[in-house]
Amino acid sequence: MGQALRFLGYLLLLLLAGGLAPARAAQITLVMSEESKAFSEAADALSVELRSAGHRIQPIPFPLRAEDTGALNASALIITLGTRAAQAISSLAPRSLVLHTLLPRSAYDKLPVRVEETRRTSAVFIDQPAGRQIDLLRIALPDWSRVALVVGRDSAELGVRLHASARDKRMRPILEQASEESDLYPTLQRVLAEPTVLLAIPDSALFNNRTISNILLTAYHHRSPVVGFSPAYVKAGALLALYSTPAQVGLQAGEVARQGLASGILPPPVAPRHFRISTNPYVARSLGINLEDASVLQDKLERLEGLP
Repeated sequence: MGQALRFLGYLLLLLLAGGLAPARAAQITLVMSEESKAFSEAADALSVELRSAGHRIQPIPFPLRAEDTGALNASALIITLGTRAAQAISSLAPRSLVLHTLLPRSAYDKLPVRVEETRRTSAVFIDQPAGRQIDLLRIALPDWSRVALVVGRDSAELGVRLHASARDKRMRPILEQASEESDLYPTLQRVLAEPTVLLAIPDSALFNNRTISNILLTAYHHRSPVVGFSPAYVKAGALLALYSTPAQVGLQAGEVARQGLASGILPPPVAPRHFRISTNPYVARSLGINLEDASVLQDKLERLEGLP
């Protein structure tokens, strides 16, 4: 009896120390849509996380070549960064685990995923959950109840989620669709007829490098603040922005990948857990808005979500 108790105690100590044996090292293939600073930052973060568990990372350049088939077939897990890489890998229907990251939820929803692949395929999105975006508006701009949402074909579903979240939190959302880029400015004139918060939507057909300057100028002319989805918007003249850095998304993807490799099943797709906020105090002053510092807003939003 005493021997059995000592053996159980020994097992317990091993479990508390991290398990009976280290997880088996796995071969992981990494496919990036393009060479860029953002993708490299995400790849570095997830590689550190996975290598710390003993896994091996093999990057494959994009576009895929015929000779890459062997490496893909030998991989326990394939991780894609960006929409193009996700589309290419999904079309191959690999039998390994597949984790997509640095892509919007709208792009993931369009990927061909078979029913039998749902537990082997997952994602860490780059776009923020609707509730978090609306919570930020309530925290940062408590005196503003009107929020304008201009969406395109690819972002219509996101617009519906944002509209519902805003209504649930007693705001006055205005949802309009602009089918083409040429429809954007007449639509902005309508939704900003009176001062309104314009929440920029991550839809590259409408909110892109070609349109950002005119969007910001139009909103400023109507004395309406713009809330963006990247620090570039704040630099260009938006009041504030809510976003997750590539490194934050990459780290979370690494954690999800480790979980999937340990269990053989990937968890459901998720939004980024951690985020950052940037503010433009000059725009705030010019619009007569009393805006708290970015660090204060971030602390309030993190506490609201119960983040450590």
